[in-house]
Amino acid sequence: MVRFMIYLLETGLCLSLLYLAFWLFLRRETYFNFNRIFLVGSIALTLTVPLLHLNLFIPQGSSLEDPVMGILKFRNNYEEIIRMIDADFGAEPGMRHGMEPSGASEDEFGEGGMIPLERSHGAFQNAGEMDSGIGKARTGQSFSFSKILLIIYIGGVICFFTRFVYLVIRLYLLAKRNRVTRQDGFRMVEIEEDISPFSFFRFLFINKGSFNESELHNVLEHEKAHIRQKHSMDHLFVHGLAVFQWFNPFAWQMRKALKTTHEYIADRHVINRGIELFDYQSLLLKQVMGYHSVELVNNFNLKPIKKRIAMMNKTRSGIPAKFKAMLVAPFAILIFFLFADFTLKGSSAQLDPIRELDGLWIKQSEDNFSEKIYIEDGKFSYVEGTEIRHYDARQIREGEIAFKSPGSQWATKYRLAGDELIFSWNPWAEESRYIRSKVSNSLDQMLLENDMKLDLPAISQYRLLENERLIYRIGIGLDQAGGTIFTFNGERVPVKEISWRVNRVVGDLSLPDMRQATGVFLVDRNVPMSEVDKARKELREATMFRVAEGGYPHGDIELSPLLYHSVALPRMLPPKDAKVLEKEVVEELGGSIHTIDLSARNSTPRDVEMGIQQFIECTSDNKYIISLEYDEKIPYGQYVETVDMIYNVIYSFRNKLAMEKYVVAYNKLGDELQRELRKVYPMALSETMRSK
Repeated sequence: MVRFMIYLLETGLCLSLLYLAFWLFLRRETYFNFNRIFLVGSIALTLTVPLLHLNLFIPQGSSLEDPVMGILKFRNNYEEIIRMIDADFGAEPGMRHGMEPSGASEDEFGEGGMIPLERSHGAFQNAGEMDSGIGKARTGQSFSFSKILLIIYIGGVICFFTRFVYLVIRLYLLAKRNRVTRQDGFRMVEIEEDISPFSFFRFLFINKGSFNESELHNVLEHEKAHIRQKHSMDHLFVHGLAVFQWFNPFAWQMRKALKTTHEYIADRHVINRGIELFDYQSLLLKQVMGYHSVELVNNFNLKPIKKRIAMMNKTRSGIPAKFKAMLVAPFAILIFFLFADFTLKGSSAQLDPIRELDGLWIKQSEDNFSEKIYIEDGKFSYVEGTEIRHYDARQIREGEIAFKSPGSQWATKYRLAGDELIFSWNPWAEESRYIRSKVSNSLDQMLLENDMKLDLPAISQYRLLENERLIYRIGIGLDQAGGTIFTFNGERVPVKEISWRVNRVVGDLSLPDMRQATGVFLVDRNVPMSEVDKARKELREATMFRVAEGGYPHGDIELSPLLYHSVALPRMLPPKDAKVLEKEVVEELGGSIHTIDLSARNSTPRDVEMGIQQFIECTSDNKYIISLEYDEKIPYGQYVETVDMIYNVIYSFRNKLAMEKYVVAYNKLGDELQRELRKVYPMALSETMRSK
């Protein structure tokens, strides 16, 4: 949306500059055909230049380098203004794996279940609320000022486009209800209304009874000039521009100037045919005083008639006027440089990436800018809200760096003192200070800040949980003696205190937000599942069932390190009153069960994966359950890798079906279509932890 606003702004500025050039140098000259070409070309230039990308080769130290960099800064200034009215400007969203901005959907959380603490073998059946669904997470989108402007703009476009359609229909009906005859390459529509003669494409509308034979000849010559030179095409083109730029007075002035130029051209054609100048001008005055005009077409009596008569009497422009016409060239060059998207090559703006700035940087200053930035191989990234912005970073000169992304570029000065980076985010902001982190991603930084030493597992089928306000984290690690350490949001706590801590955190939330609150488990790979089970029991006591397994993203090199702390595998704990179904009962109900025993030592992960695939392929309907069994000593890392594998297999079946039915990947489908495929391949996962 904001990129369109930038395009709208730039086309408006282009149009204004080009019309200014016409008004200063060409409007009084008699090079009418040149003026027509200039006006039509200006419209085409206006619409295309902001879309162009140019590569400019400027030698380092050239006298052109500073002016071009000044233009870059000029563009940065008005883009910063747009940034102020819309926080989504320049957004390059982080990878979401097809999920909603708030992270995993309610359906995703509700897919995989866990056996309650009774440790019976089988599947659980939710009692009441679990099957009904809790509702979608709120997007939290604000009604920004830019959206209000966009609504106003679209309203104006609809209004003026509707008027345009009305005019075309009016002309069609006028031609349909009157007599039409073919004559010398055009169609004459003989009307009875008191309307000045006009033409529209090959149709010439005229009231013959209003003219004597001599006057009729002059009028026909004038209108045929419009038809032969295809002036109606120009009218449609400029009228489309006026609809697109309805708020810009220069667009309407451009339209008026082009219509007037058409009349100059047609008037000259009539005079060159040997018609008496005085008689022709008298005919024009008669039409002005006695008849109405029609918008959108070439009217014979187009006002202001005074200018047309003055142009007929004016001496044709000579050589000095040709030099004036040449002065419009600098305007076109200026427009290319001001509004075309360009990249400098061969200058100091194309130096090697600044390796000394590589790394994760943490903000130390008190301001409202991004808490973290990440720089690697000339790529500058930062967090803004729930989005990641990406820029190419290049050094302009010593102590000054330029940033560029599609649709946005800016430059700033910086200072580097050891591991401290100081720079300004925009020309009006105070300097921000950042310290280089000892780690390379946001997850490790969070662990470092909370003094948590955990060896976390890797997850491939993760989602991004980006609403930090609705997230609390439970850490489980091991001390040097092998004892278990529990933390809640980085603070060490006894396991029995977790339910109380959770209730205190979510107690300040609204009811919808409370239901969306998610507990992210950050658990060392070597922690036994019996310890994890203790924390899960506390969450069930607190009636908080939305959980997620935290870890490092696996197999995704495109995910920004600034989002590693948001990586999680969504799960859903069963409520305390969930009904446990024995294996025999499930089979009697027509369900098929595939058991995975993590305690068994006679199979490899590949064997387990192949077994799941074969089981799902052989199941004729969606009545299947994958039962995951393990004992208390199974390490958390092995458990998470197996759950991730199960997710991966089922998602592969969904993706295959999505490609067959819709020729689109599963994670690119809308919610309704994804829900349809989830019914075919449900995430029916049951767990049993065996106690000794």
